[in-house]
Amino acid sequence: MAESEQECLDTVVKSGSVLAPWLGVNCTLLLKQDSLACVYPEATAAGSPPPLPIFAVKLEDVVGLKILQDSPFSSSPSVCRAELCTYQKVKRFISSSYYRKFSTEILEFSDAKDFETNYKTAKEWRESIQLQCRKNSRNLFVFSPEQIDRLEPMQLLVIINPFSGRKNGQKLFQNIARPMFDLAGAVIVQEVITERQGHAKEFVETFDLTSITGIVLASGDGIVYEVINGLMARPDWEIAIKTPIGLIPTGSGNALVSSLLYEADEEVHTCAIENAVFQIINGGIKQHDIASVCNSSSHSYIGVVIHWGMTGIVDVESEKLRFLGGKLRNLIGGLVCIVMKRSYYGQLSYLPIEEDETKSPLTEAEGSIHSTNTLKPTTDVGVSDPIPEHWKTIEGNFVIFMALTSSHVTENDMMCAETKTGSGKFKILYTFDDVTRGQLLAKLSESTGAVKIENFHEIHTRAFRLNPISPCIITVDGEQIDYGPIQVQMHPGMMRLYSRVRCE
Repeated sequence: MAESEQECLDTVVKSGSVLAPWLGVNCTLLLKQDSLACVYPEATAAGSPPPLPIFAVKLEDVVGLKILQDSPFSSSPSVCRAELCTYQKVKRFISSSYYRKFSTEILEFSDAKDFETNYKTAKEWRESIQLQCRKNSRNLFVFSPEQIDRLEPMQLLVIINPFSGRKNGQKLFQNIARPMFDLAGAVIVQEVITERQGHAKEFVETFDLTSITGIVLASGDGIVYEVINGLMARPDWEIAIKTPIGLIPTGSGNALVSSLLYEADEEVHTCAIENAVFQIINGGIKQHDIASVCNSSSHSYIGVVIHWGMTGIVDVESEKLRFLGGKLRNLIGGLVCIVMKRSYYGQLSYLPIEEDETKSPLTEAEGSIHSTNTLKPTTDVGVSDPIPEHWKTIEGNFVIFMALTSSHVTENDMMCAETKTGSGKFKILYTFDDVTRGQLLAKLSESTGAVKIENFHEIHTRAFRLNPISPCIITVDGEQIDYGPIQVQMHPGMMRLYSRVRCE
């Protein structure tokens, strides 16, 4: 780090006196560009060596300052007590990996002789810490261009699917997520509990988005699909689709939020809800892709994954095992399909990525929305149009077909570790009927997403057509659609997601 940059980080933004009750001494609280420290007051005197802190935390690990009471304690009527809450990474004892752990430091504001003044001081510190955390995030995490200078407190619309996962999403949000949002100073403008399929889509189509800074979804991937399509159905879709979306994994799939946590080097399986909320309240906002999916009867947008064949069957048929939770549900469904090992005849035609990069006539407009074009993005090639000559076509008896926009297909299944959100392209993973049950089982049990298994084939593309001929199931973001040919095309960078993906 350059010396000038270090000096900037060492600049004190705010300082003040607090009492550390566990020591029984007055201390100086120092808020810097990237940290918060409590030091002995004599250590801040002119000419003193760099102070040794009583405690010091990085702002990137701060959740917030909680004022413990809004009225005086009878034993100390003038003191206002507060709790600094952090969520820091801790190294595991028997491995080189890390996990996050909540910790607290008690502070007492007692300079004034009356409680009201000390309470006001504590509130000012809380707001200063929240603001500096937001500023610090701009230096650490990826932000979409239109969000980089926005520093206002969070005003959130929360949509909870009470039917997803083990049907305890509402309880998980209230017990785990809500206290963290409150502590960070986020305001829940409205909380919506979905009552039926399509409810979330209908709600965001007409909701006043100017009253919020972001949307939080406590659900699985199905509500993500609904909200994307609701935002794209609005007259102001070009602005609406850029509303930041935060994801809390209370469903049985949770592919997209698991991918975001993995990219940010956060735990996916342990404390996933806490980690997901933390990346909303103290993280960045990155661009992610959506894609058009057209068939003979409809056009919709997706943001996660398309399944056909075995994985499509697992997606739908394992619904009856939802009560077991996502891991067991998908494991049992996958094992049953591996034992049966059925194949489905079909054709896949796709635009080779090298053709796309040469800007062929077909793809000059692909994925972009020109300033002179107010029409919603769709596919450049219709589902009934002839396949372009420079596309490639493969056909055969498929066992697995999935088109991924991120690394995970569920929170427990990482298919492709190198597939990142917002890459602007699909990773298509497929197998023919020459794949063995052993190879299918190896892929199902392989957790890193980095091991290459024989007879699993990969394609990178931004546009393709799937023509399924044998009867089976097609799902998009966990939702089953009408069976038949589909035309798909990527629209890079159109939506926004809260994340803690760091700047490179």
